Amino acid sequence: MKKVLVFVMAFFIFSLPAFAKINIRLDSPYFDNDTTTNVANYIGKKPIMLVFFYPDCTPCRHGAAQINTLYKKYKDKIFILGISLSRDRYDIGDFIKDLNVVYPIWRIHSKSDLRNVGGILATPTIVIVDRSGKIVKKFIGKRPKREIEAVIEQLLKKEEQCTK
Repeated sequence: MKKVLVFVMAFFIFSLPAFAKINIRLDSPYFDNDTTTNVANYIGKKPIMLVFFYPDCTPCRHGAAQINTLYKKYKDKIFILGISLSRDRYDIGDFIKDLNVVYPIWRIHSKSDLRNVGGILATPTIVIVDRSGKIVKKFIGKRPKREIEAVIEQLLKKEEQCTK
């Protein structure tokens, strides 16, 4: 009986949603770790879209324009954060400058933090998180803007209904 109880408790603990553990430390590509934040700081205020990328990733570079468009449209309703998996601030700076990126870009502080969102198997990876911190959708690889926008719109409708 004790074994069954331990198994049930272990199953419950390990099956808790990933949102309970989102703890991704980020630092600024410009200030060499002087400016830091944590994704957990954004939870509770509004939904979040995390865009994980490498500056030299071709699909990431092509997707930057659509993320710019989404940022301009939704910046008052959802946090959109670019998170570079590269620590090289010059590569990140070139990415921002070459592609006229307007959304905030951070760099990952520790790749071990990526387990908090189920790991990053390919780039770009977009993780959409609701206001409470629950992961709503994870897109792996390049996706059409309309597919990402549909998830954002659905999430915003749900958020609006919850506040009424």
